[in-house]
Amino acid sequence: MRFCPHCGAPLMAGAKFCIECGRQLSEAAAPAALGPSPEKKAAGSSSSGGFRLTNAFIAVFFGITVASLGAAAFILLRTPMTPQTASTAPASPAPAASSSATATGNLPPGHPKVRLPTEARTFIDQLGQGATSKPNDVSTWTKLGAVTMRAALFDPSYYDKAAEAYAHILKLDPNNLDALRGIGDIYYDRNQYDEAIAAYEHYLKESPKDPEVLTDLGTMYLYTGNADQAIIQYKKAIALKPDLYQAYYNMGVAYGEQGDKSNAAIVLTKAISLAPDDTVRKQAIDAFTKITGMPPQTAAQIASSLKSGSRASGAGASGSATAKTFKGALEEVVRNLPVAGRKVAAIQWPSKYRAEVMMSNFPMDAMPPFARDKFLSDLKSGIVSAKQAHNVTAKVQVDIVDQTSGRVMQTVTE
Repeated sequence: MRFCPHCGAPLMAGAKFCIECGRQLSEAAAPAALGPSPEKKAAGSSSSGGFRLTNAFIAVFFGITVASLGAAAFILLRTPMTPQTASTAPASPAPAASSSATATGNLPPGHPKVRLPTEARTFIDQLGQGATSKPNDVSTWTKLGAVTMRAALFDPSYYDKAAEAYAHILKLDPNNLDALRGIGDIYYDRNQYDEAIAAYEHYLKESPKDPEVLTDLGTMYLYTGNADQAIIQYKKAIALKPDLYQAYYNMGVAYGEQGDKSNAAIVLTKAISLAPDDTVRKQAIDAFTKITGMPPQTAAQIASSLKSGSRASGAGASGSATAKTFKGALEEVVRNLPVAGRKVAAIQWPSKYRAEVMMSNFPMDAMPPFARDKFLSDLKSGIVSAKQAHNVTAKVQVDIVDQTSGRVMQTVTE
């Protein structure tokens, strides 16, 4: 850990300036400067308006963004926390913000207050002057909007500047996607939900296949008490991006608002399986527990099965098509079922199209309803796939049997 020689504050790796006192650091005090990601280059390229993104500005302005728990991503995806669920839903890693909520609110306890460095402010002022001198240059105004929007995460007064920049762009180009998205995000952060909905819907008329904006639109509907419409938007987002954690998590909260514990459990366990890190994963597990009343262990087990099931399902699908016999195809389907596949002790065939699947330590009666429904749904789909792959038209029966007692726990017929 390095410390500022001027004020003693801890320093970020790659910092050229101290985020506490704003003073420049010597080369000895700071490792190599951090470079911007492609997204950050797009947000402030060096070609418009004669302004140049210096290494110092990149290291400070965007370096702070990275250090402040991913604040840049803060304006892209947000987690719903409605008044109705605030007492039950867990804290969010990227909560919806009011106009006073900044990236500093997400810093660990005891972390010094983050201040926008002088060089960053100077850069923004220069960028604003350049935009003013080129009132018809959409590129420069877009850069100004993006930079001031990020600056607002540290100093909320920049929200007004960002809003002015995007409003100016929309006067020049009413369908400009960057401006529509930006102004929608500002309304979102300021809790102006109806205005955010209008901006996002306008954006989606021009670009309907943006899963992140669909997710934000859904959350705005959720905040305004329209959980049904929110779920519709989340499903659209997931159809476009099946691994979008935030849409699954938000949809779980929406189902919780409706009192639909079964669907909430299903989508929240999917969110758990997609969580990018342990902190986010714990958040989704906490939501699962508080909404469904089931223990965290249940959520973790089901999520683990979904992960392994997604890998197994691919093998099962191809196996059903390539197995030499219908029996072989069906056995592959059964053994590749999430969770249940590992419990298969044996498969017996009393007749050509009737299978008895002997299960070891698989108490179906104790399964949560949504997990039981998922298991049966996957089994039925697998039977249909195996029949189609081998041109079987006869009725097929599969008995799920407890190996210890010999009791038939469930019969599935397709």
